[in-house]
Parts: sequence; structure tokens; C-alpha cells
Amino acid sequence: MKKTITILIAAAVALSLSSCGKIEDKPVSGNGILSFAGLDVKVDETLVTKASAASGNSMIYVKNTSGTTVFESTYAGVKENGGKISLPAGNYVLEARSSDMEVPAAIFEQPIYGTQKDFSITAGETTTLGSLVCTLLQVKATVSYDDAFLETVTGPGKATVKVDPSAPLDFPLEYSGGTPSYTKQAGYFAVAKGGNATMNIVFSGSISGKSQKMVANLTNVEARQWRQIRFVKKTDEQGNATFAVEINSFIDDEEISVPLTVEQEAPIGTDPDAPVGDGGITMTFAEGCPYTDLGNIVVPAGETGMDLRVLISVPNGVKKFVVQMASTSESFISAVALAGGTTLDLINPKEEQDIVFQIVPFPHGSSLAGQTNLLFDLSSAQGPINAFPGKHTFTMEMTDMKGCRASIPVTLVVESH
Repeated sequence: MKKTITILIAAAVALSLSSCGKIEDKPVSGNGILSFAGLDVKVDETLVTKASAASGNSMIYVKNTSGTTVFESTYAGVKENGGKISLPAGNYVLEARSSDMEVPAAIFEQPIYGTQKDFSITAGETTTLGSLVCTLLQVKATVSYDDAFLETVTGPGKATVKVDPSAPLDFPLEYSGGTPSYTKQAGYFAVAKGGNATMNIVFSGSISGKSQKMVANLTNVEARQWRQIRFVKKTDEQGNATFAVEINSFIDDEEISVPLTVEQEAPIGTDPDAPVGDGGITMTFAEGCPYTDLGNIVVPAGETGMDLRVLISVPNGVKKFVVQMASTSESFISAVALAGGTTLDLINPKEEQDIVFQIVPFPHGSSLAGQTNLLFDLSSAQGPINAFPGKHTFTMEMTDMKGCRASIPVTLVVESH
């Protein structure tokens, strides 16, 4: 169903001037007529946002070019006696609105529909405006939660939604007798005409016995949209329980893609189905290597002679292998940042990160997936890494096929020579 408020303003009035059989010129100044004869308001029940049917209290305003209201009446009023008004010649704007209130910055359960149209009055003539279509002047927002999320709730909370920073609406999440409940009312927010606004969403509440908060910003918010905000519980590949925001938007029943930027994401408790332990994942030096401490591997000067071989055991098979890079050397961090960033996905690396593999030759590619034993021979890193004095830490984050994970840091120390 679509709901469209249609205001049909139609009139047929003919005015002719004659005197003593002689046709006089039309006056160029004076008053003309704006006719409201035949005014009708119809409601089509198919609009997504479903406002109340237009009533006799809907408002009609006429404003001059300076914005001063020169005429106002209810819908019922302008219909009386086929209403018409006399206006000085000039330019005007007619506004139709479903309420006598200006659009508030934020309000619950009060959608306001309206439209406006420019018109001109010519002295001695009658002007009619044809058909006008009123549409929602606000963006609508509703908040809900999935059952899995509600099962983690251990106290009261709220979702705060705002478009104007000074006018937030709180959607409370109540908690009584161990049972959460939430309001299903809709909020309506003013949006500047012609501009894409940002909707800020903040959830705060007691989740799994802890105070949690999540912030999301929604861009490209416009009037006539319905933003359906839904908080859901999810489990990541490592078995950690997190929550996320799902948002649907509709204009005339057509779903549109909504960009969502999560600024902060907090865990919402322990997932009872999450795997326990590291799955026996280990990392050791290969036999014959002179090193004994993964956290203090001193790189010899020069380009050859280093023996650095590392054995990695993943009994359940590798599912994900990510290397997080950190360094005391600004030049090293700048180099890897320009080459795709400090996060290196060994199974699915970015093409631009090839330069990193030229410095530290980690095995990479889809062939790593499923392997249970890996040999990382990093001996040839000696020459390239010596160009960056400092401590370079590579944290190996491994996840196996059962979801068990281990995080093991490896630090290469390059002394200034």
C-alpha cells in the first residue's frame, strides 16, 4: 500500500472586461483572484509511512515573496462557498500542510505532510493552481531488537536517535522481572530541504551484566524515508559475541542501500557456543635456528647470514591468518601504510601489499587455507629490514577450522649501524 495525500486545487473562473461595446486593455496593477473552487483532499492508503487521513483541520497558507503569510485557512474553511481570495498582483507561494504546527525538530508519532507551489497573481485575472501532491516532510525512524540480542539484556537501556544534535529522541529499552521490553512508537525528524542529513544512533545499556555502548552514523538521510533501525546479536569467526545495527530504508516501497559507519563496537557477553582454547596452535623456531625468543629476534647487520625459520602448527587446519604490524620506526609504518595498511591478510592479501612481502617474505595466498603445518623462512628479510632501524612487531593472529584462535607476537630488532 502506498499512502499519498493529494490536494487538488481546481477552479474555472472566466473574467472578461467590457464597456459600451469597447474592449478595454487589462489593468497592469491592482488585485487578481486566487480561486479555491473545487478544492479536494484525497488519501491513497499505500504510502509506506502511513499518516492519518487528511482532515478539515489541514492547513492552507499563502505567503508573499518576503515570507509573510497573507492568507491562512483550514482545509474545511477554503472549501466553504467555493472559496476565493483577492490578492495584489505579484508572486506568491502556496503551502499545504497536514498540521497547523511547523515541522518540529523531533517528535514521536506525529508525521507531517505538506508541499508548496510558486504562483503569480495578475491584476484582473483569476489564477488556479492545478494538482499538488503532499509528501512526508520528515524522516521516520523506528527501533527494534532481535530475540538473540534481547536474551543478552540484563538491565535497562535506550537507543538515542537524532538528526538535529539539540533534539534527540530516546527509545527506551525497559527491563522488569528479568524481561526486557521496548517501545514500538515511531519518531519523526525534520530534515533540511534539499540537503542530505546525518542520523546519529547511540545504544547504551546493560548487556550480559556490563554497561555497553554502540554508536552508528547514518548518512544521506532525507525526508520521506523510513529508517528501520534493528539491533542484532552476531558471533564473529573467533566465537566472540558482538552486536551490530541493521538498517532498512524505503522510499515508495523501494529498498535503498544505506551506508553505515560503526564508530564503536563493544562485545556483548560470552557466547556459550564459542570454541574454548587455542586449538593447540603453536609457533616455534625450526631446528638449528640460533634464536630462542620470538619476542627478541636481533637481525644481523648486512644482507646475508641470518637463519630465521619458524614452524607453525595448526592441528585443525588454517581458516584465517592475519598479521598485525607495529613498529617503533615511523619510516617502516609509513611504508606499509602506503602499501595497503598495517593489517596483512595472508590468505587474501591486497595486491598493493606486495611490497610488504618483499621486505618480510611471509608465505601467502589461498593455498595456506586448510594447512596444518607451515614453515615460514624469513631469512631473506635480513637485507630489506635492515633499512628500518627499530623494533618491528608482527602479531600472528590465527583462526582454525573449528573457530579456535591464537595470537602470537614476533619481534624483529634492527639496530642502528
